[in-house]
Amino acid sequence: MDKNNDSVLFLLQDIKEILLGIALILLAVAVGVMERLLRDADFEVGGICLMVSILLFAYGGFHVWNGWTAHKLMEKNAEPQKQEEQGGPHAL
Repeated sequence: MDKNNDSVLFLLQDIKEILLGIALILLAVAVGVMERLLRDADFEVGGICLMVSILLFAYGGFHVWNGWTAHKLMEKNAEPQKQEEQGGPHAL
């Protein structure tokens, strides 16, 4: 199985990477909210939750960035069409 830049499988892997990153960022937000709720209930987990939230947010951002920038669009038809070169039906 080859991984050409124009293959659908490669594009789907990029989309999967972006969705995983978004899920990790949402999990980081959920950990931040959980930390706030536990702090209101007099539990001392602020430092641990803050570190986990920052790491999850950074890891999720990395996945989103990697998925967004990994796929490069390449033009397949680099040669002009023969019809345009010869004047074609729309020539002036």
